[in-house]
Amino acid sequence: MPEDFLADYPQDPARYDEMLGADGRPRPHWQALFTQLRGMPPEEMREHLRAIERQVLENGVTYNVYADAQGADRPWELDALPNVLPADEWASIERAVGQRARLLNLALVDLYGAQRTLKEGLLPAALVHGHTGFLRPCHGTPHVADTMLHLYAVDLARAADGRWWVIADRTQAPSGAGYALENRLVISRNFPDLFLDLRVQHLASFFATLRDTLAQWAPRDPGTVPLTVLLTPGPVNETYFEHAYLARYLGFPLVEGHDLTVREGKVWMKTLSGLVRVHAILRRQDDIWCDPLELRGDSAIGIAGLADAERRGNVLIANALGSNVLESGMLFGFLPRLAEALLGEPLAMPTIASWWCGEPAALEDVLGRLRQVVIKPAFPHLRFEPIFGADLDTRGVERVSASLRARPGDYVAQEIVTLSQSPVWDAERPGQVFGRATSLRVFACATPNGYVVMPGGLTRVAGLEDARVVSMQRGGGSKDTWVMAAGAVDTFSLLQHKTAAEDLVRAGPSLSSRVVENLYWFGRHEERCDHAARLLRVTIGRLLDDAPRDGTHGRAAMLALLKQGGVLPASDEALDDLALVRALRTSVTDATHTGLASHLRRLFRLALHLRERFSLDNWRVLTQIMGAIGRPKSRAMALTDVLAELDQVVTATTTLAGFALDGMVRDAGWRFLSIGRRIERLQWLCATVQEGIAGPEDSELNWILDLADSIITYRTRYRTRPEWMPVLDLLIRDEANPRSIAFQLKGLSDYAARIADVFGELDDCGLAEAYASIASIDPTRDLVQGSKRLGVLLGQWTDASVRFSEALSLRFFSHVSDENRQTSAM
Repeated sequence: MPEDFLADYPQDPARYDEMLGADGRPRPHWQALFTQLRGMPPEEMREHLRAIERQVLENGVTYNVYADAQGADRPWELDALPNVLPADEWASIERAVGQRARLLNLALVDLYGAQRTLKEGLLPAALVHGHTGFLRPCHGTPHVADTMLHLYAVDLARAADGRWWVIADRTQAPSGAGYALENRLVISRNFPDLFLDLRVQHLASFFATLRDTLAQWAPRDPGTVPLTVLLTPGPVNETYFEHAYLARYLGFPLVEGHDLTVREGKVWMKTLSGLVRVHAILRRQDDIWCDPLELRGDSAIGIAGLADAERRGNVLIANALGSNVLESGMLFGFLPRLAEALLGEPLAMPTIASWWCGEPAALEDVLGRLRQVVIKPAFPHLRFEPIFGADLDTRGVERVSASLRARPGDYVAQEIVTLSQSPVWDAERPGQVFGRATSLRVFACATPNGYVVMPGGLTRVAGLEDARVVSMQRGGGSKDTWVMAAGAVDTFSLLQHKTAAEDLVRAGPSLSSRVVENLYWFGRHEERCDHAARLLRVTIGRLLDDAPRDGTHGRAAMLALLKQGGVLPASDEALDDLALVRALRTSVTDATHTGLASHLRRLFRLALHLRERFSLDNWRVLTQIMGAIGRPKSRAMALTDVLAELDQVVTATTTLAGFALDGMVRDAGWRFLSIGRRIERLQWLCATVQEGIAGPEDSELNWILDLADSIITYRTRYRTRPEWMPVLDLLIRDEANPRSIAFQLKGLSDYAARIADVFGELDDCGLAEAYASIASIDPTRDLVQGSKRLGVLLGQWTDASVRFSEALSLRFFSHVSDENRQTSAM
């Protein structure tokens, strides 16, 4: 990096700089990193930036910005430069955050219990009872160790004088801890030597503490290990990546609301084996949506009876239902008195000055200084953008003042704090850094010995140079947070564990019915995408061929299959060459139309529901597919380019199949995924052969062999022009060919028998008979074009697979009947 890498770095005396002191020199804890930056060539920096971007994309790290056209596919923004904090400064932050967590937990327990804070006027009753987050059905609920706030996060900002201030509390379902961990893994691998030299504190102990405390406080069944699950609203949530990431890291099943049910006041997870008792829930779902029976009746993602199960003490919920009531700036002005009353000590870290306008004196104070404050909603349900008084003209001041006087209780006024700035690498000019406003989110978790604070956190940086608010939803980015250790670094790893011989297992926890159903449909959609890509490739290849080899029937059969498979819109309209080319190109390049791109989009959405089940290698392949195809292109692609993308898709689907074959344990999840793939392939093969034998006797058969990926096998065996009997023998009767009908039927029959061995009697819907019927085929009579008996058999095999799919759904995925359901404890 050149010596003038700070040439465009802003020096603002009104803003604290995390890297440079007032004299323009690096702060002592930044010196090592600063020296490395100054001596780094731009090309090396460019390589770091590429490596970080590549890891984020390949790991599938996303954050959904709702106003962004990329939606859930928007990659997580991670700056290469960490935010460095010295040990002594961190010690004071740690004490203050731990104290604040204790205070807010005591306030929560009181509000849902004795309500001393309301009786003694420490908190205005109107402020609490007017808050939609105060859940009256949760009043009186007992809590283990008087703890409602199991995981707490606080947003901190540094003022111009270097002091830290609290700007927001996160008490309901705090997000960001998983992103902080992912940031650490990416950045530490890019600067391993510097990470070790600065003696940066590790994060694993914090997550181990959270996991172990939930297990310790969860209600127990005698002789069992408590089961903790992570409850998510699903992939539509902006932080769904983090939900799946934490579930996998902590070893918790990731569940959605319909994965759970309440029976006799206890929470159960729906699994293939029946109902399994859930003892603790780490929730990432807003509490108001958690129980449609007692909280919000229109919730489609909740668990009816969950509030009652918590009230009975039969499940530990972290954080407890009702904790949203403290997520409001309206409380800030009352916290100093609360600290003295509940803790007997002053607040260790000041809160940004706030005035709840529901108090007459506070309202008049705010009206007198309107240009010096920012106006925010007092309650979460009042959604409007912050109003900066300094931006108002005379008419604006009059309008806002009238709103404050009309409904004063709806507004909070806060002091405007100029946020500190951190250096951010310029991706466009890797030899330069620029400054961005910064805030720090710090996390704490409850333990029997008090609150433990994560040694680091999520540093967030504004997306724009003049931003006054740091928000991920406004395009902000993030940094890893490096806290330097005062002594030896704790090298604990969450993956380190001493296992006794008697603890060895051959299977994991029971899979939820939803996960298994999604695996089943993932297998079907994966195969469907593979079929569509191969069919498109063969069709386009024939269009580009100067001398078509398949005749008019081959083209008609392929078009019929394209429509049957949803690769082209179903229509009786005849397509000329030009219209067909447009339709085929649209199928591949535009996910908003029926076709391969929309199939791939559905496959990816299914994969999102299985995020915690897939390895990083799987995700790399999936993200490569979506990167190559699935988004509308800016120009009409040449058919040769379309063929190149189809080659990528076929390679990717083959790779995904290889992961399933060679990388998945042969458990129930793998078996249902494989069943899905075989059912889809069986139905596709039957449809393909049916279209083939419906044509004239002299039809060219290369296209069928191409579609079935069997042309090399045929040529190796026969070295002649394809003929009906050997082609049909290869695609129907040959059990050694993984793309034959016999191979699919034999595998499905075997899977049905194995499932029955584990889960009890299961109707295979005639699959065994269908497999046996292959032996009755007379090659001379039946393996010919126009064979009526073969047409009947193809229909029977397809019908058997459809019935078997429906039987699996009713038996394992619906959970609508109590018949054959086992209630088991874990």
